[in-house]
Amino acid sequence: MKEVTYDIVVKNGLVIDPYQDIHEVMDLAISNGKIVDLRKGINESLAGKVIDASGLIVTPGIIDIHVHCCYNILNIGIDPESCCLEKGCTTVLDVGSTGELNFRGFRKYVIERSKTRILALLNIESLGMIEFGSKGQKWPKLIMEYEELFINVENTVKVIEDNRDVILGIKWAHHGLTGLRLAREAADRAKCILMAENHLEPETIKHLKKGDIVTHSFHGLKWMGNPYDGILNEDGNVKPEFYDAIKRGVIIDVGHGAASFSWKVAEKAFSQGVKPDTISTDLHVSSVKGPVYDMPTTMSKFLLLGMSLEEVIRASTSKPAEVIGMLGEIGTLKPDARADVTIFKLKEGKFQYTDCMKESRIGKQKLTPVKVIKDGRIII
Repeated sequence: MKEVTYDIVVKNGLVIDPYQDIHEVMDLAISNGKIVDLRKGINESLAGKVIDASGLIVTPGIIDIHVHCCYNILNIGIDPESCCLEKGCTTVLDVGSTGELNFRGFRKYVIERSKTRILALLNIESLGMIEFGSKGQKWPKLIMEYEELFINVENTVKVIEDNRDVILGIKWAHHGLTGLRLAREAADRAKCILMAENHLEPETIKHLKKGDIVTHSFHGLKWMGNPYDGILNEDGNVKPEFYDAIKRGVIIDVGHGAASFSWKVAEKAFSQGVKPDTISTDLHVSSVKGPVYDMPTTMSKFLLLGMSLEEVIRASTSKPAEVIGMLGEIGTLKPDARADVTIFKLKEGKFQYTDCMKESRIGKQKLTPVKVIKDGRIII
């Protein structure tokens, strides 16, 4: 009986690993949940399982840093296994679905039981996103005044400190600037990152520091009656405050969602030198059946917008890994990294994609996951 040296060998795939600046046909070997070799000519006879990736693209496991996967905990949550992992996302960041009062249930009943690697940002609002109506209902009116919020900075910081292995920071979402100032205070006290939604601009972006994240960067919404609430001013130009934020190291995140991505806003921002650092979905119950669907569809939209395949993969692997402090452990296929691998077929043809303004465009390419490996285990 032959000796099995590798658990899995992936043969003849086009490996794209921006972290290592690799873009060539290579073989990949996996053992004991880790990448153990990456080169041409790995002996497939020494593998327990061989995956022929000829004509396919092999990338590090995709990382989505804006999802809501508090499945069966709050109404907003989607199933991380079927909606994320099986679509190629081996790691996701749940951003503010729960707060300090209900995070414990999320951790016990979802995070610790999921095959998907789930990390979290804690909502500054103690009960998280309870304002999201149940499936099929409209959202209740969003509460914008601090006096009507339930925020406990002390307890929020304590929950973060007690769950450092899972909670990476704080999320500020739908509430007013008082809530944002308290989120900034909590993040500073907990020494963690802050993600803020791209609303109430340009005031919001001024609160963000190096390593913090602004999400919904390319939305086309009127927020609280202000038609120029986001990244662009009334002349269609990127606001100076965003350039200042980029210079100081604030991360520009997509956060597509059901209402937070506009082709026209993205094109204007791109033309002025502002592209996303990280591509993310904002998957939740109202976006998973469209217009988002999944991470590969969102990535494909940015191919349509003119980003290169390598840029799109970088914004979905190594850059988000860096943002969440795991660069080198995930987001790469280098030896000794976790064996998270997504294998795509890049389909050519005509594919319809729709933004949140209900404007559809035809793209020529579509990324479709055909194999997903998480910690050395084949998922699909």
